[in-house]
Amino acid sequence: MTGRRGTLIIILFLLTATWSVHAQQTTAPPPFPPRSVPQSTTDETAPAIYYRLDFAIRELNGEKLVDTRNYSLWAQSGVSESMAAGSEVPYPGSVFTTAGSGQSKSINYRSVGVTIHCSVKEGTDGHKLDLNMEISDVIPPEKDSDGIAFRRVSINSRALLSLGKPTTVSITEDPASRHRFQVDVTATKLK
Repeated sequence: MTGRRGTLIIILFLLTATWSVHAQQTTAPPPFPPRSVPQSTTDETAPAIYYRLDFAIRELNGEKLVDTRNYSLWAQSGVSESMAAGSEVPYPGSVFTTAGSGQSKSINYRSVGVTIHCSVKEGTDGHKLDLNMEISDVIPPEKDSDGIAFRRVSINSRALLSLGKPTTVSITEDPASRHRFQVDVTATKLK
């Protein structure tokens, strides 16, 4: 009887241990929260959406229009696009003395023009434009001045666009000349 009783105690012990381990496994929380898989911002199976972005950069002196420059860029939704248009402008550099030939001036070069980096995205609240733009040019020298001056306007803007209508995304005043630069963007969704 002692042998049976010992065997019965061992069986009860094993059943209790198995039940206890099973109960702990089913009621215990997982050691780490389950990982969430980030959702892709673009659907690879959806067709790409394209826009034509027309930029109008107006330079005003007070209310008088001085100059307008127009640029167009085709952009895919959600993709960063860029363009640059400009020139290398020579300007006098340092004066230095050379042996036997006297004084000479070096010539330096500086890039001027327009650089546009942008992306357009569709959102629940409309069409969003992220824009980084730089406009630089040479300021005509004043009378009795032999120096040359450069102007640079830098714009970093986020704006909601109305399709098919010009949207003003920036008005920037040049403190040296009191000229204003107004940047309008017209977005057209392409088929």
